[in-house]
Amino acid sequence: MAPVRTNLDQRLTILRGSLAEYFGLVTKEYKHAIDAITAPSDVPLKKVHKIRSKVQNRAEDLTQELLLVLTLNQPLLQDLRMIAAYLRAVDAVERLARHARDVAVTLNDWAKLDKNDAPPHEITGRLVVMGKTVTDLVDLVEFALLNEAVVDQETAVHAWSAVKSHHSEIHTMILEAEKSEVGGRSGRTMLAHITNRFERSAYNLLRLAELWHHAIENEWVQYEQ
Repeated sequence: MAPVRTNLDQRLTILRGSLAEYFGLVTKEYKHAIDAITAPSDVPLKKVHKIRSKVQNRAEDLTQELLLVLTLNQPLLQDLRMIAAYLRAVDAVERLARHARDVAVTLNDWAKLDKNDAPPHEITGRLVVMGKTVTDLVDLVEFALLNEAVVDQETAVHAWSAVKSHHSEIHTMILEAEKSEVGGRSGRTMLAHITNRFERSAYNLLRLAELWHHAIENEWVQYEQ
């Protein structure tokens, strides 16, 4: 049976609208995560878990919609690469929402250790920058996916380099901080976990940017290089 491209453009337009809403959810989740850095005891846990649940449900729906396009329209070449990239994006964004939830919940747990208001200022400052850099990357990748454009490599690599630098610096600060400032051994572990979550989110976005570049340009690149 010959491939049927009928209504494919319309289906993809609808899917991009759904993806925009999907990205919006993870942006909200990251806002809660970033707010939790300076006010960990005020984390709205119900909202955090509710958004996470919505992301999971939307991930399932989007996956089914994309598979339906593959079944009904049998897209070829660039269309097929784009849909494959969208499927990967659904998984990557779901993972980002999980990372953001973990950050918010872990910070709330950290605040209960010694009734601390927030981690040391120098740590919170860099964590906030890391979190905002991740959200900038989310916006960068989202714009590319929704507008069929490649992710600006220079901007993406600069953001990734900044995240890696802060990741290393924060780990050093956590190890060198006084026990009372970070909540002891358990507190250090929690803060390290939070830092690692931000770093993993940025890494996943960089990998997604590379995959999307292939979808648009039909060439494999490594953004870090």
